[in-house]
Amino acid sequence: MGNIYIKKLSLVMGDSVILDSIEEFIPSGTVYYILGKSGSGKSLLLKTIAGLQLVQKGEIIVDGKNILNFNQREMLAYHCRCGFVFQNAALISNMSIEENLTLFFRYNYNMSFKESIKKVMPYIEMFQLEKELKYRPAALSMGERMLVNIVRAIMHDPEYIFWDNPMANLDPASKKKVRSLFVELKEKGKTMLLVSDDVPFGSCVASRIGYLEEGKLLFSGSLEEAKKSGLEGLGTLLCHAE
Repeated sequence: MGNIYIKKLSLVMGDSVILDSIEEFIPSGTVYYILGKSGSGKSLLLKTIAGLQLVQKGEIIVDGKNILNFNQREMLAYHCRCGFVFQNAALISNMSIEENLTLFFRYNYNMSFKESIKKVMPYIEMFQLEKELKYRPAALSMGERMLVNIVRAIMHDPEYIFWDNPMANLDPASKKKVRSLFVELKEKGKTMLLVSDDVPFGSCVASRIGYLEEGKLLFSGSLEEAKKSGLEGLGTLLCHAE
């Protein structure tokens, strides 16, 4: 796994500056928790680093290569090293749950359905989703879809995992399982970037915090440093971690 360098990253949509000259260094094995008010650019920063969002300016250096210069084949290889938990689950609506989950292995590694489902089953069993495998996403609750989304993000043992509000719509029992899974992945040394409204959870697992305000990265450091930053917006958010 490699470090992530972000250099002068800027994203403009229409008349709005979403990301404004972001500069950051995320060492390998870091859990990087991105805080900020709604609309501050958190989710789009996550998607940009994962190679899912084009930007107008900047560099994202992973293993010495700028992913923003990747061709289609190079980007596909990078995506295979990543896992992304989408805020809205983003499952393919006309596929069953088992088809959604096995697609990665069937498409990227030419595995059979039988081989693919065998890879996925330990996580299906972890979240007790066996009965949902034949259904399409619309038949599941939003919480169940989020769990499927999490399974899809981690089942291929990615080096980099991006979590966009993973605790949303989960019941207490599922939240507990996701927390345990997250800690297990952290202990394995995975590089993980997290956006979460669950500030107590994020603050507990983070090794580093970044604070965005109006597209600018105003703070980067440890939780203790964040508490002493003097930034009103950051302090207000961290009050929820107490």
